Amino acid sequence: CQLLINKVIFITGGVGHHAKAIVKTCYAYGACFVLGDLDPEKTNKLKDEIVNNKNKADNRILVVKLDVTNETSIQQAVQTTLDKWTTAHVLLNSWSHVFDVNVCAYAVMAKHIAPIFEKQDSGSTMNIASSLGLIAIPNAVPDSATKCAIIQLTRNLALDLGSFNIHVNTISSDSIDSPGRDEFAKINNMTIEQMNDMCFQGSCLKRIGQPQDIANLIVFIISDLCQVMTDCNLVVDDGNLII
Repeated sequence: CQLLINKVIFITGGVGHHAKAIVKTCYAYGACFVLGDLDPEKTNKLKDEIVNNKNKADNRILVVKLDVTNETSIQQAVQTTLDKWTTAHVLLNSWSHVFDVNVCAYAVMAKHIAPIFEKQDSGSTMNIASSLGLIAIPNAVPDSATKCAIIQLTRNLALDLGSFNIHVNTISSDSIDSPGRDEFAKINNMTIEQMNDMCFQGSCLKRIGQPQDIANLIVFIISDLCQVMTDCNLVVDDGNLII
């Protein structure tokens, strides 16, 4: 199935835990990728892994060194994208650090990609947040504040860019298996088993989600099957916010 055939996707934080699953899945659906990350060595390793597994030429993956805290670096990465494909169709912001990366970088990336979308009168931006942007829990001030800001950033971008047929949405996830869960458990003096038990008690589906769950959802949202969704914060949390 080629749901994303010839769509050029620019993803930040291309070697992050969730991003790897997103890249592999969207690539399998026909997408072209710009992998932006500070570590080209790791990014090229991911590229080689995808190409070798698919046994195809690598002309659908472009690796760029990207420092999302540096606007010049962002401009250069966008220009490199245009030099190769002359356009872009999707921006996936998937960094997971604090305010200077979580919020400022998301906004600056949108600033430089949006003119491309406006020119072609179409485009899609996906911002990855988390359910911490919707609730308050102990020892989570930086994450909660920045994720909440991402959700509001999405709303404003959707309003400002909607007249150009540009869709802007957020995914707020929770209970997804990742290294961040291990770190959170340590901060709260818990074992990962204790944290899993806590998650199961406070959820509907009693399971830990996988990055693949996020990747599958993104394929739908950025495909032509999804034409009228914008300003949406899709909560993927095993039903935690209900309980």
